Amino acid sequence: MPEETIREPLRWILVRFRPGRIEPLRFSWNAREFRVRTQNASWIDRQTRPARLFFSVTVESGETLQLCYREGDSLWTLDSLLLP
Repeated sequence: MPEETIREPLRWILVRFRPGRIEPLRFSWNAREFRVRTQNASWIDRQTRPARLFFSVTVESGETLQLCYREGDSLWTLDSLLLP
């Protein structure tokens, strides 16, 4: 699947913190609101400082998006969009 790089901040995000796990639930980007249907994968890039956490999610519209959270900065971005 081709990927389109976005790297823009989210307006807001609702997440659930569980022991050893972060789950994005809903978020807003570019005047659109998204509800996460499935979290496909998550991984950490420890080569950057601060570390970045990535989340691949499928939203209710069927789009697959990659979110990024910069640890310590509380900054969430829409990193990329997977194109059909």
